[in-house]
Amino acid sequence: MTVPSLTITQLDNALGVLPPTAGRILAIVGASSTGTANVPAAFARVRDVVAAFGTGPLVEAAAHAIEKYGRPVLCVRTGQTTDGAASAVTFVGTGTSAVTADVVTTEPLDDYEVKFLVTLGGTIGTGPISFKYSLDGGRTMSATKSLGTANTYTIPESGVTIDFAAGTLVTGDVATFRTTAPAGNAAEVGAALDALKLTATDWGMVEIVGAIDATLFDAIETKIASIVASGKDVCWIGSARIPGIGESDATYQASIGGVFASKTSTYGALTAGAVEMTSSVSARRYLRPVSMIVAPRENSFSEEINSADIKLGPIGGISIVDSLGNPRHHDEAKSPGLDDARFYVLRTWERRAGVFVNRPRLLCPTGSDFQLLAHRRVMNLALQVLRSYFEERLNSPILVDRTSGFILESEALAIEAGANARLAAVLLSKPKASDAHCVVARNENLLSTKNLSADARVVPLAYAESVSLGVGFTNPALNVVAV
Repeated sequence: MTVPSLTITQLDNALGVLPPTAGRILAIVGASSTGTANVPAAFARVRDVVAAFGTGPLVEAAAHAIEKYGRPVLCVRTGQTTDGAASAVTFVGTGTSAVTADVVTTEPLDDYEVKFLVTLGGTIGTGPISFKYSLDGGRTMSATKSLGTANTYTIPESGVTIDFAAGTLVTGDVATFRTTAPAGNAAEVGAALDALKLTATDWGMVEIVGAIDATLFDAIETKIASIVASGKDVCWIGSARIPGIGESDATYQASIGGVFASKTSTYGALTAGAVEMTSSVSARRYLRPVSMIVAPRENSFSEEINSADIKLGPIGGISIVDSLGNPRHHDEAKSPGLDDARFYVLRTWERRAGVFVNRPRLLCPTGSDFQLLAHRRVMNLALQVLRSYFEERLNSPILVDRTSGFILESEALAIEAGANARLAAVLLSKPKASDAHCVVARNENLLSTKNLSADARVVPLAYAESVSLGVGFTNPALNVVAV
């Protein structure tokens, strides 16, 4: 006689590179120091991402998503025609050596805020000269290093090389500059998105890592439209450039607002501003675009969640203020304007610690039904359900009325019932929408056209963005008591 039992099989090698059936995950497209371009691969461990792609924005974004949310990501390295670059060096001190950033000997591998601090002065080529360096603006400093008799220094695993002309460096001298990572152009990012279009891995959101300009925006929109037309219901998140060195918030707003004033998308969210975040690879405190923080967070939520909901709590591990609590990076509550320009931005709230989403906006046109990322994600879910259901109706027998030739009423009702049942199971049980229903057309000449027509509608959830509240004093002694 068979005895009821439980059998558990312990699996090994299940935590690294994932098979193409791992579920609907976040895709990330960006540049890195190594790896094959345009080959999507899913990862669940930071060390495997580093082994595959080395260093760079793609690695940082993927590592953050994995460590912070414990979910796998689908990585695609782009080609990177645009080389890493460096700004001019700002030198503060009394040394006579001209300090420059060398982008010929090596190429910066990521966006860094480089700081070079002389801890013991001397003469270039003779020494003794000791120093510390930082790749995150001085928030994390290296151990003391010796320059010896060299006139150049390359910071390990960064591609950042600093040259020193003849002369002296004096204790306390400081050299600072910023670098930008290599990046793919419109064609190269487009090729990576083409690869995502063909992959069997089920993904629903793609994060485009790297500054997006008007040309790249148009290329992304074209490719996303092609992906959607192929049967994948997806959305995307990217970032406009972050503010430049010394650029005021007002100047920054005017600049990127002008670039994207005529651009629209009902599939894409474009973030603006910058945050300081701890790297999941190096533990440095880098300056990063907002998209790197919010893309994996959005993907971790159920589709209907509005990420601006304060009850979700602040976004952990980031900062947009300085050590004294004063604004350092764009805060929509303190300097409004970018939300009106349809950018996805961050904010603070009075008497609440931390950083919050202002509104998870899509870069939608005026009057669009797709104002928020939640709107797009819920609609994509409905499209998935309907696509799956009606694919199963293809080539299935349908009875028609023997007099009119139109679909038999009982058949139409049965098809509607099936579609509505699936919509209800996915969208209404939680709920993720207020209502969803599908209606089959009764006047289609199926025998001639072989086309079944139907219309589906989703009633979204509402999200209150303002509250009108009346508050005042009352004196109970003045209340009239009815006799």
